[in-house]
Amino acid sequence: MGLPARAGRRPQADIDTWRARCFAGALVALGVALVSPLDALSSALASAHMVQHVLLVLVAAPLLALSASSVTLLRGSPLVVRQAGARWRRRLRLTGPHLRALRDPVTLWLAHVGALWVWHAAVPYDAALEHEPLHILEHVSFLVTAVLFWRVAIGTRGAGRVSNGLGVLLVFAMALHSTFLSALLTFAPTPWYSAYAATTRTWGLEPLTDQQLAGAIMWAPAGLLYAGTALALLVAWVRATEDDAAVPVPSSRG
Repeated sequence: MGLPARAGRRPQADIDTWRARCFAGALVALGVALVSPLDALSSALASAHMVQHVLLVLVAAPLLALSASSVTLLRGSPLVVRQAGARWRRRLRLTGPHLRALRDPVTLWLAHVGALWVWHAAVPYDAALEHEPLHILEHVSFLVTAVLFWRVAIGTRGAGRVSNGLGVLLVFAMALHSTFLSALLTFAPTPWYSAYAATTRTWGLEPLTDQQLAGAIMWAPAGLLYAGTALALLVAWVRATEDDAAVPVPSSRG
């Protein structure tokens, strides 16, 4: 998934424009997920809550990864902010070898998958709906682990992005786990979440029907987004391989 490059324009200007658009799109997705009426509706319907999760994990997070916003924001911050950030990184030991875990694709894949499974289990899910601090923690864990995952899958090289071939495997594996979790939600014989027992009927839905709709939202739209990303990475990988094969090998003869 490369950045666009138009003829007649400076490559860096083109990259900056592309990243700015990705960042703006991420802000819109975050606004819809967390500030719009969708947020209030998510306390009444599991299906609305699932739309929130899809927006955070599969729209806002990859757009933030593509925008490389942390580098741009840090570069444009006042000196005192940059110095404070450096001090905190040293205090938290987020330097050198300690940063490798934040760039290891398998570790980040497991962290994101773990966050999704933990918060979709019945007890943590109901607790998050009942206690706002836990609800905030749930969304923060989704967004942070998703951004870290997408950075290595489709982000910039400076963020530790893996090859397109490994990116295809990572995204495909993420799609498989998402499909399995969504199937469990969709085909469960009873509702998982007691918090929606008295809220869904106001909207003309039985709790189990609402849960099945939530599973379908995770299954279909989310599956299409994962598949589209994996396909784009696969195409880029094949093209790069073809370009490498087309480069003539210098003759060793004098």
